[in-house]
Amino acid sequence: MRNAVALALALALVSPPLRADSPARPAASVEQYGITWTFAEPARVGTFANGDFWVVGPVTVRAVSPAPAPGRSGSVVNPPAGKKQGYDDRIHGYDASLRAAFPLTLRPGQSLVSTHSVAKIGERTAETVKGQYCRGPLRTAVVLTCVKAAPPADAFRPPYCGEAKPIFRVGQLRRDLLGKLEPPAPLPDRALHERFLQRVWLDHFHEWPGRMMHPLENMPDYGREITHIVSRAGLMLLVDDPAKANETLLVRFVQLGIDLYGITQSDNDLWRANGGHHSGRKWPILFAGLLLDHDGMKNVKASFAEDQQTYYGKGWRGQKVLWRINTNKLREHEHLPPARWTGPPFVGANNGSKSEGYRTLNGPTWVGQALAARLMNARKHWNHDAYFDYVDRWMAEDAEKASNVARSGGPFVHAMWAAYRKDRK
Repeated sequence: MRNAVALALALALVSPPLRADSPARPAASVEQYGITWTFAEPARVGTFANGDFWVVGPVTVRAVSPAPAPGRSGSVVNPPAGKKQGYDDRIHGYDASLRAAFPLTLRPGQSLVSTHSVAKIGERTAETVKGQYCRGPLRTAVVLTCVKAAPPADAFRPPYCGEAKPIFRVGQLRRDLLGKLEPPAPLPDRALHERFLQRVWLDHFHEWPGRMMHPLENMPDYGREITHIVSRAGLMLLVDDPAKANETLLVRFVQLGIDLYGITQSDNDLWRANGGHHSGRKWPILFAGLLLDHDGMKNVKASFAEDQQTYYGKGWRGQKVLWRINTNKLREHEHLPPARWTGPPFVGANNGSKSEGYRTLNGPTWVGQALAARLMNARKHWNHDAYFDYVDRWMAEDAEKASNVARSGGPFVHAMWAAYRKDRK
């Protein structure tokens, strides 16, 4: 027995880095998406349900590759949400004191987030996701989670952000809540949406500069594209799926909700209303909470753009629920006729006409997630009726025009709305 263990350890030392599709075993290093962690001694490693690595610790991470450089390719342990980050000094709020130094002792209950920076901002990589405008300097980010013992085979990765590391399991999912809706139109590209959700969404920075922290190969950088993904994926998961073709998408969407909830537990005032930023974070949390029957997620309290941008009031055309660019009352515009969308009370370029532009930018992205929430009877958990009433208003406006398909967020969302909205409160 002793010889077998020694042989396994010796093989681990000379083997190439373990990849995410390998069975759990001792390994001297693991690699994911071009980033490799090397241990001082072979450690038992494996993967969570979403494919991210765990390692039994305490363990010493001897090095990470590509190697970090001053102000580039930083790694952070249990990164806090807020106004500081330690990944790259070309992103707002850079704080070198947050960066991990190697060799690093990683202890159970700690998540190591490692990033790889690009040399020049604006350049696309071969794996850059669709909808990325390449405003930020990070190519990708990966998460290594240290555990006390090997987790269940169907465990979700715990949140990467903050100190709390709860373990949830795929076997816990309330699949009966998903329903069995007949799709009234072809589904969007499933593989594309699986790819959108494959890697960790690095989304724990305060306000619009967080856009710069979104890695090119992990996620789009702008709220519009993020919310389109959430809307389409949220509805795709509610159609009848006897062959379980949506299983990968389901696991990755729930993982996103777990991560976003973890971020709110570190700082719940990040995703403020600001033009086209920050929509699309609430529904994954609620969805995960419903399927995992987790009260904290089902009743999450945080700043969400959709809620801050919708309110009840009297519009210039008789609208009863209105939209605003942010929570500053001086920026509200829909109670005024278009002739008054410039000048007082507006200041500078952020006038009523600009706000109206952002209203039409957000509208199509909200339809799918609002419908998904209704279909799962989650309006009470969302706990902001103005959002749902505003989406109804948005869809009722100019409904007779062919452009309504675009207003809905695309053919699939439009068809789902036409087929199922009328039956839900």
